[in-house]
Amino acid sequence: MHISSIIMSFLIILQCYTSKAEGSITKFKSKKEITEKHLNQVGSLIQIRLGVQQPMGNWSNYYGSILDIGLQYSWINKDLFYGISSTYLYGGNVKKLDQILDYLLTESGEIMSNDGSSLSGLQSELRGGQLGIHFGSRISKWSDGNSCPIIWFETGIIQHKRALFSSGGVPQLEPPYSYGLDNLHRGIYIQENIGWMHIGKHAPHFKIELQTFQSITKLIREYQFNMGSNEIAPKWILDFGLGIRTTWILPILHEKRDRKYYY
Repeated sequence: MHISSIIMSFLIILQCYTSKAEGSITKFKSKKEITEKHLNQVGSLIQIRLGVQQPMGNWSNYYGSILDIGLQYSWINKDLFYGISSTYLYGGNVKKLDQILDYLLTESGEIMSNDGSSLSGLQSELRGGQLGIHFGSRISKWSDGNSCPIIWFETGIIQHKRALFSSGGVPQLEPPYSYGLDNLHRGIYIQENIGWMHIGKHAPHFKIELQTFQSITKLIREYQFNMGSNEIAPKWILDFGLGIRTTWILPILHEKRDRKYYY
């Protein structure tokens, strides 16, 4: 009987210790049950962008500031993104127009139409476009969760020309003669962009960026009237400049969750 009492007491003490130990382990696990990584965004960005470019170098001899309006589609995976871009270029400040049309001007500086009257209206513009691919990255270490700096590059083909619009009556300003005045150039371009992107829980989503651009183009037409000679082998011309751009973003994203468990 005495031995039975000792065994029973020992079992009771052992069970109490085991229960206490299991409670400690449960408490430890409840505190450090799950550590979740930062949520990663994956998906697409549909973007509409508007900017202004300031030509420099050779390009600035012919045109002033240029407006660019574009569409951009990007695939984004965590911090990296890449995609396609298209841009329309427009400029209303064509320089040296009097030199370009010198062969049409009278001594009084007028352009005469077929009926002998002076031309009532003439408008000149830069028209062009770009089509390219881009790739870049968000700098997440400086992110606050919704906003972060970005850096990205774009390259592709570019075309631009001088467009002339008259009130009519001057055949030299109509096709096909106007092709000898349009200064049509085509080539490739590169852009470097740095800016700030904001994609929050609620709209608006946007990015603001500064850009530098370089393009190397050549004259497509074999003859330009203001040059006065054929260019059998047109020269490649290097153009460059600076710009600023704002972009509205429609994000189509989902969160990619990565979890780790610690015990």
